[in-house]
Amino acid sequence: MKTFQAYKTFFAIVILMSITVFSNAQKSGVFKSFTDYSKGKMEYGIDCTTEKHKIRLNDFLGKDYITVIHDGKSYNLKKSETWGFLLCNEKLVRFQDSEHFPIVDRGSLWIYSKQSVQVGSPKTGGSKTVTTNYFSKDGNSVIKELTLLNLKAAFPDNHMLHDAIDRQFKTDASLGEYDKFHKHYSINHFLESQGTK
Repeated sequence: MKTFQAYKTFFAIVILMSITVFSNAQKSGVFKSFTDYSKGKMEYGIDCTTEKHKIRLNDFLGKDYITVIHDGKSYNLKKSETWGFLLCNEKLVRFQDSEHFPIVDRGSLWIYSKQSVQVGSPKTGGSKTVTTNYFSKDGNSVIKELTLLNLKAAFPDNHMLHDAIDRQFKTDASLGEYDKFHKHYSINHFLESQGTK
């Protein structure tokens, strides 16, 4: 009887581990809409542990579509008709019109971060990489640059929150600081502490 119970426990653990491994399997693919993303409905999806494909932004070429190479075939998808895509490294990218926005934090706000190269003046020369942060109130809202003015406009009637934001954040740049302790962007941790959703 004890042996049967031990086998039963062993098999229960094996099944539980299999379910955990299956549910944690990393996926990659394209989401046509926010609803598809919310439901996990992926097009050109793969299991990253056993399959490979490529998703190209085509930004350097100035194209208004992404190219997905899936099962040896190439598919061009209009950026303006695609919500976003998930890569095997768990990077989630969202589109607004024909521009892509990598998502770096999700909480009270969805925060996006993009890098661009700014070329110096003819006198100073050189170039530098500049990071610009953006936000939306959720995964389906309009994406705007993360500034104090835009943030307060996202909560137009909450004047107490506006005052609290002004006390906590002195510059636009301070909104884009990452809080390593709370593993959130500072603005998301602050908004959650204020009960803002």
